Amino acid sequence: MDTSDAKIKELEKKLLEEEDTVEDVDRAHYILEIGKIYKERKMKKEAIDKFNECITKTQSFNTKVEAHFEILHMGITDKDNELLKEYLEKTRTVIGDSGDWEKRNRLKVYEGLYDIENKNFKAAAKLFLDALMTFTCYELFDYKTFVFYTAITNIITVDRTTLKNRVIDNSDVISCINEIPHQEKFLNTLHEGRYGDFFKEFYYIIEKLKTDFFFSKHYHYFMNEMRVKVYSQFLLSYRSVTIENMAKVF
Repeated sequence: MDTSDAKIKELEKKLLEEEDTVEDVDRAHYILEIGKIYKERKMKKEAIDKFNECITKTQSFNTKVEAHFEILHMGITDKDNELLKEYLEKTRTVIGDSGDWEKRNRLKVYEGLYDIENKNFKAAAKLFLDALMTFTCYELFDYKTFVFYTAITNIITVDRTTLKNRVIDNSDVISCINEIPHQEKFLNTLHEGRYGDFFKEFYYIIEKLKTDFFFSKHYHYFMNEMRVKVYSQFLLSYRSVTIENMAKVF
């Protein structure tokens, strides 16, 4: 018997021994912990069954929400769209209009990742901006990675002024963007119209997206959309355009 099997046996024993002596919240906690062990062992069905058992057997708001997020996390890591769709809706219902901003914004990160998977970058961009100040989803990735995703989704979906006001000049973005290779120059060269320098940074961003867990299947789409955005922005600045001045700028 390995360590995780022993831990499950121990938790199940406590559930039986304390059936009539502990509150539902404590019993649900044991069930939640068993679900987490199954999750770590990649036993998806067993984990989901335990998390759902936990959800039905507790009145604790925090425990219910935690169990929902455990299932959402499996949906993200497995790229299981059907599971995500089902439990995003269930989690929205549980959280509802509660005043728990941390959990509401945490849910926005998961919703945004679901939108990326389904190539809805505009929706993801808004959700990520909303969650930027209170990011707590470290089970998914670190804060710098989240800032990178926020910038990437916004740069192709918002106008030049919005990009400047809500992303480039955002204090949360400024706090760490210089630690993200090429990101600061990528944003600023586009906004400032330094297109030759922009395309130098563009190469490195595309190379990163090619191997990114969430963006790898969309990098062609991002590359094409970004080119359209750059050329459109350039053309808006000129009443007449020649091949010669385009060559000089790009």
